[in-house]
Amino acid sequence: MRLLQVCNVGRIVGGTAACAWSIVRAFPDVEHHIAFGSSITDETRETFAGTQLHLCPEVTNGLVRDLRCDSVILHNISASRAERITAAWTLQYVHSRGTRAPADCVRYCSRWLARQCLGERAIDEDVLYQAVPRPIGGQRSADASRDLVVGRICTPTAAKWPSALIDFYAQLAPRHARVHWEFVGCPAELQQPLRLACGQKAVFHPAGWLARTLLTRWDALLYHHPTLTESFGRTVAEAMRAGCIPIVDARGGFQEQITSETGWLCRTSDDFSDAIERLQDVSAREHIAASARDRADQIFSMSAIRQRLLRLCRHAA
Repeated sequence: MRLLQVCNVGRIVGGTAACAWSIVRAFPDVEHHIAFGSSITDETRETFAGTQLHLCPEVTNGLVRDLRCDSVILHNISASRAERITAAWTLQYVHSRGTRAPADCVRYCSRWLARQCLGERAIDEDVLYQAVPRPIGGQRSADASRDLVVGRICTPTAAKWPSALIDFYAQLAPRHARVHWEFVGCPAELQQPLRLACGQKAVFHPAGWLARTLLTRWDALLYHHPTLTESFGRTVAEAMRAGCIPIVDARGGFQEQITSETGWLCRTSDDFSDAIERLQDVSAREHIAASARDRADQIFSMSAIRQRLLRLCRHAA
């Protein structure tokens, strides 16, 4: 079998390419092709080593026939980028709202997004959760008296890092003297203000494919954005698989990823503060981390998405 996946951006960080990579890993028995609509970064090429990558501003039936692909997955692809594919079975995998190219089958990355796009017509079968790898690398200290580490990892764009975060952390950090704060992907102009807001107890890391290894030693992943609602939290799923407890906005796809046993959904700054305070209880922290890991392994693993996609293919056949 030959599978073609189509992504808009040739960057592995902050785009749908990471989802395409997971599907590649979930199907080692398939010949994979990935078509990108923009220039492919060196990091993307390195991450996809062994997979055939193509730069294609437009996806056509001619390309599908030339590659002899049996199936095509369109990741958030608009009609302007792909003609109606008839040379293979096609799945439109929708990751955010917008007008998408037609396909034989459409699936959404969360129930929340399906409802946003389909309204009352949305059903559970419309949903296909992303798969994420289990991060490996560091290790949390077993010292019960140590300070906690709470991190934020996000795409390094201004839209993902609003200036309102400065006031948010300025309110939060003074309440938690025994917390160290770490940030991945924070724009340079925001780093010094955030460092001051965190009482000089902040560390900054560049964004990159391997940044997920930090999740293996962070106690919690904290994500707050005052205006942006996420369709699905890929980093949240990765954190859960690493036993890093998510403390996030009670909005969007987060609400179906996290239960009361696996993390915290927060509506106010006090909610975030209370969640961090509860992390100080070692036994509670270990129980929630284990529950988060178990849930993520069941729902967001490579084997889970493989089974769901195979069912789709069998149904189409």
